[in-house]
Amino acid sequence: MRRRAGNSLGMSLVELMIVVVIIGILAAISVVGYRKYIARARLSEATAMLAEFAAKEQLFFLDSGQYMEAHYNAANFPSTNENAGEFWPQNPNNYWDSARTPISVYDSSGNLPTSWKKLGIRPRWRQLFCTYMANAGSPNTAPPASSVGSTLWTATPAVPWFYVLGVCNLVGQAGWPNSSGNVTVLSLTHDSPAIRTTEETQ
Repeated sequence: MRRRAGNSLGMSLVELMIVVVIIGILAAISVVGYRKYIARARLSEATAMLAEFAAKEQLFFLDSGQYMEAHYNAANFPSTNENAGEFWPQNPNNYWDSARTPISVYDSSGNLPTSWKKLGIRPRWRQLFCTYMANAGSPNTAPPASSVGSTLWTATPAVPWFYVLGVCNLVGQAGWPNSSGNVTVLSLTHDSPAIRTTEETQ
């Protein structure tokens, strides 16, 4: 009689399935961790940029007695709303779509927007994931009704005012508006050092 081998040299189907499941779980955990890392990095960028805008606005106020709007297109002064053409940077290939890669702060001629230069905004990075703008107004002048600014104060400011907006998609595309889903809007005003964060569904 032949004796059956006591040990098998191969893997059973059950063992193989267990290995595949374990690899799948580890991959899922890695993806979640990577997305959290990306979100933290983009929030850090937006926080630093809003702080720079606020500091430069205060310096501009000391020189001129008023705050300044900082949009991409100077022809849009004064702003009536936060439309796509007023934020910077913008992807030249797709107006708002930064995909998962940052966008150059400088335009095709190697320049920053005129209003950014006048205000003294000099980003520490040559590429940004989020997009930005600042709006400003004189005392007792309410922010435009269609703007985010109209939601920032319960009453019209009696002093010169400004607010800065940073718009990010923390897990993928960036922009305002953005058809890909939710964007995170960070705002900072002249009368508060705290950055407000809201989620907007596009």
